[in-house]
Amino acid sequence: MRFNKFKYAVLWGIAALAQVRCTPIDHHYRDYLNNAEKIYPGRVDSIQFMPGNNRAAIRALISTDSRVVKLGVSWGFDGYFETDVNTDDIATFKEVIIPDINEGIYTFDIRTFDGEGNSSMRAEIFGQVYGAAYEANLNNRIINSTRISGEDLIINWFPESADSTLLGTAVSYQTTAGNQTTVLTPPTFDQTVLPDYKADSEFTFRTLFKPTSIAIDTFYAATRTINPTDYFITERTLYSRENWSIAGFSSQETRNDRLADKVLDGDVGTFWIANWSGDSGPVQTYPSHWLTIDMGEILDVDGFFFAQKNGDRKIREMEILIGDDNETWESLGIFGLANIDREYQYLDLDERKRFRYFKIVPTAGHDAQQQPGLAEAGTYYY
Repeated sequence: MRFNKFKYAVLWGIAALAQVRCTPIDHHYRDYLNNAEKIYPGRVDSIQFMPGNNRAAIRALISTDSRVVKLGVSWGFDGYFETDVNTDDIATFKEVIIPDINEGIYTFDIRTFDGEGNSSMRAEIFGQVYGAAYEANLNNRIINSTRISGEDLIINWFPESADSTLLGTAVSYQTTAGNQTTVLTPPTFDQTVLPDYKADSEFTFRTLFKPTSIAIDTFYAATRTINPTDYFITERTLYSRENWSIAGFSSQETRNDRLADKVLDGDVGTFWIANWSGDSGPVQTYPSHWLTIDMGEILDVDGFFFAQKNGDRKIREMEILIGDDNETWESLGIFGLANIDREYQYLDLDERKRFRYFKIVPTAGHDAQQQPGLAEAGTYYY
């Protein structure tokens, strides 16, 4: 019995060896041998992708293989571009521009070919191609104001945030000689000067972008046509106070000449203070103070200006009233003044008003002092 088991084991071993001997010796690496017989031209190296407007450029180092005669680039489902490789291109960088690429992100497959059509091993690079969708989302710089300076037009832009894709803004306009010219302003400049600008004419502008610093094309925001008068700086004109006078006041501090008429003398270093020492009568507190100014005639007024005195007793809030006879008053509301020494502060009205007198009624101060002070008061128009 033991002999039979041993005999069967030997027979099975012989059969297994026979099976192994029947398997070809190159069975497990035949594919490698077949591929080894194929000729591979040298492939490209050091690839750089440069995006464009529905096109792109690829720069690559051609191998030292002198058999290379063509370069082929494929992308997407069916995109393909081919170009010749000349003798002078061997072992140097070659740059090719690939046209007609739809906007999108692709993997670009780059291969070289020899004269018999043999292809190199694959080399690839990722890249994004731009087009109409990208350009439609570009925004122009924003105009802050415009003004005439002699024969020039000056455009002031709002400061631009750091954006490496913004190249500048091109402004086209007509000169006094009738020529059309263009000025390019870098993104770091917030002002554009248009020399010899033709009066009463419009200008156009558009902002330029490159999606990357190595992009081969420039993209433009939509062209805008501008009437500069829409952005003119409105200049305030202060009314002369030469013939103005104080028409009344609640009190004034006579000590050290803190009189009401100091608000009309044009000197921010002198000022009115309501009586606080008792030398000029009973001492009053908020909101009993007031001061009335006579402009001498009925004027068109677009706003008021005031200057606070230095130190304490600055007015925080006040009511302004207007009238034509120093008896009947229209309240314009409560206005605030900042806690700033000796600088003009301007209060624009919502609409122009016509009047001769205006009354200031301080209602609160910036400190605990109950007697207000004021250095200057006046009106202006646009």
